[in-house]
Amino acid sequence: MSVGPARTRSAAFFIQYLALLAAAVVWVQFDFVRRRVGGNLGLFYLLIGASVCYIGIRAYLVLGRGVARRWGWLWLSLDLAIITCAVYLTGGLNSEAALAYFWPISTSSIQRLPRRTTAVGGASALLYLAATWQNHASEKYLGTIVARMAVLIVVTSLAIYYALTETALIEELGRLREKVALADYRSRLSREMHDGIQHYLADIALRLELARSLIASEPAQAARMAVDQRFAVRQAAAELRYLVRLLHSPSVEREGFADALRHHLSVFAESSSISASLKIEGEVRTLPSDVAHAAFRIAQEAMMNAEKHAAASEVEVTACFGADSFRCTIKDNGVGFDPAALPKAAGAKGGFGLASMEQRAESVGGELRVSSAPGQGTEVDFTAPVSRVAEVVQRGA
Repeated sequence: MSVGPARTRSAAFFIQYLALLAAAVVWVQFDFVRRRVGGNLGLFYLLIGASVCYIGIRAYLVLGRGVARRWGWLWLSLDLAIITCAVYLTGGLNSEAALAYFWPISTSSIQRLPRRTTAVGGASALLYLAATWQNHASEKYLGTIVARMAVLIVVTSLAIYYALTETALIEELGRLREKVALADYRSRLSREMHDGIQHYLADIALRLELARSLIASEPAQAARMAVDQRFAVRQAAAELRYLVRLLHSPSVEREGFADALRHHLSVFAESSSISASLKIEGEVRTLPSDVAHAAFRIAQEAMMNAEKHAAASEVEVTACFGADSFRCTIKDNGVGFDPAALPKAAGAKGGFGLASMEQRAESVGGELRVSSAPGQGTEVDFTAPVSRVAEVVQRGA
């Protein structure tokens, strides 16, 4: 499974990390740095070599194996340890390597993690004190360290403020998207009522009125016409059940995506007589509200299409929780269709809701792929990037 932009960002991070290590090798060649390093030059090169090996292993685990994000604290601890060793080996209080402490602080801030930003800022200050403690006898030590600690505190405070502000903006954006999705949902429900149950009820009323007018002259034909409306009544009842399921969908925000989808599958299977199963891959975690809502509505629409149009007997839903992305696949064993001919066949009905599903996917920066062929069933695949905002919201930041 491709994780798209998230994977690209991770690869760029590792390239930057290696570039920083290469710059450190060049930096240590300057005479003013070598005088401070003294006999620690061999240890410094050993640190650089160990750091390169560490980055290689980390890149393999993150990019190749897709390890869980809970390893982030381990990576961060190792990063801070490398910086601290570099400061100690290259002059302590006077080492320019101390500027690298701002890197993990800014990274945590950009990830919109206020608590982590605070922790990294505090840890950086303590580690810097530890790495420069050999200079404590210097008369300039106290004044210099106080000034640098003040700068570190100010920078950390600004980073925390940025993280808190960005988190609030993301949450507000999620609420706005929810409102837009609700408006779209109401509009779609109105269209479904107009094109579905209202059509059947109007047809039933027209034919019963015609049967009433024929009672006197042709009672037998009038009776047949009235009896024949049983099929239309059943269709109207099916449309009504469909709308009721739309209206009584469980709350994704309250129950969580996995539990809400599992509940909906149970109700869907019971009311439609279609076998429905859910497969979970990866570690279940809280999704951003807009991604969870979009995924749930896409799954709901795909299942309704399997019931209304595909004549399917089985529907399988797979939810994959990745490190940087979320994927939901809905597959049925129905009659399938030719995607190339769908616009002409669907006409004004919007391609069995495909346009609505595509809009939902695009609204969260995701992608929707529909694969189908006559007699081969249909597979709807939704993929969306997932950032650390989900954990921020879950922990209350």
